[in-house]
Amino acid sequence: MFRIHSIDALRGLDMLLLCGGAGVLSWLFVWQGGEAVPGWVMQQFRHAEWGGTFTCWDLVMPLFIFITGASMPFAFAKYRQKGGEYWRLGTAWRVLRRVVLLFMLGMLVQGRLACAQPEHMSLFCNTLQAIAEGYLIAAVVLMCSSRLRVQMSVCLCCMVSYWALLRFVPYDGQPGGLFEAQNNLAIYIDRTLQGHWQDGTPYSWILTSLSFGALTLMGSMCGQTIAVHRGWRAVLTLLLVGLLCLGAALLLEADTPLIKHIYTTTCVLWAGGWCVLLLALFHLLFDCGGEVMVRLAYPLQVVGCNALLAYLLTEVHGPNGHSVWWGVVHPLIYGLAGMAAPGAAASFVHALLSLLLLWGLLWFLYRRRVFLRV
Repeated sequence: MFRIHSIDALRGLDMLLLCGGAGVLSWLFVWQGGEAVPGWVMQQFRHAEWGGTFTCWDLVMPLFIFITGASMPFAFAKYRQKGGEYWRLGTAWRVLRRVVLLFMLGMLVQGRLACAQPEHMSLFCNTLQAIAEGYLIAAVVLMCSSRLRVQMSVCLCCMVSYWALLRFVPYDGQPGGLFEAQNNLAIYIDRTLQGHWQDGTPYSWILTSLSFGALTLMGSMCGQTIAVHRGWRAVLTLLLVGLLCLGAALLLEADTPLIKHIYTTTCVLWAGGWCVLLLALFHLLFDCGGEVMVRLAYPLQVVGCNALLAYLLTEVHGPNGHSVWWGVVHPLIYGLAGMAAPGAAASFVHALLSLLLLWGLLWFLYRRRVFLRV
């Protein structure tokens, strides 16, 4: 039976970067190159400023949303097989439960839910909640139809609708088509509906659910392409789709700027294009590359299969401002890192040891088939 390794491996790479891999690389550059490292290289480890050039770090969140969609056709195929006549009712319950849990976990990670002080909480401000939004939209579509044409139509409707709303709808005495930080339709809707629950950042969430849904559906269509065609035909199809998305983004940028903070349609096409190309590469390497490549995918799959646990460990922060995982490993490794090397080298060793210990924990759980899922 043909087994799909690429999706878990790609999710694992994304999570590995978020959980410390990007920090290890950046500290390595600082340690080895210092001021000789070009500024544009170091910028790839930071989010772009409003309207700035899209960076590698800006791709982390869209890739999570995209991968969620890519795994959905396989999960929904199992639901259809096991669910019998009433599979939609069972699937609807699973979807609703997952959406609620992801939303609550998002508040725990970034919305200060644990402080139990509503006046200091943020309601909607996290990647997990964006995933929940996109997943809900894509799930409704998949429950209604598994046809690619239907998914593509809804995906295009989401992108076109969001583009038209931002470009032409006036608000609060302002004309349509504004794309300024803190002064655009998406931010205005968040500010109006969330009130004091908003976190105050120039990121939008409510109206932007259309973009999250489009990205998830893009992933779903790509996952379905792999499930149906596999091999070189799937690789070539994904390659063509990815390049078309990038080309469409470049054309649309003349009308609508690429702004990741509010996920303009240009950003969705640009980020989605790179996500599709990455999935094509991983499918070629790990699904079509033979047993040797499957073994190379294993370290990434270990992380990808427990991505939610890794995210919570490294993103939930305590009163001291450090993550749960930092609180666990720092007392164990800070002395060793200091003895190993001074200055930037010590920071690199600390980040590397922390990442290796996290991978070791995930490997231990993977071997025992223990996974945190919602």
